[in-house]
Amino acid sequence: MRVTISMPDEIYFEAKEIMGSRPFSDFVSEAIQTRLWDLKRERLAHEMEEGYRAEAEDPSLDADWSRVETDGL
Repeated sequence: MRVTISMPDEIYFEAKEIMGSRPFSDFVSEAIQTRLWDLKRERLAHEMEEGYRAEAEDPSLDADWSRVETDGL
């Protein structure tokens, strides 16, 4: 897909200097993909934290299952 973006000149020139001979579109696609992965991990961590807090406040596990049997371990 073709997309037109605007960015500050200093970011563009710094990226061009660092990326070497790679096509600029490959560099930008990789940078965006990396950022998306980071954002997804952050979202998942936040959702897990919320889930752990909610479970601590109101456990969903039946009380009969709260005891752990260690016989034979």
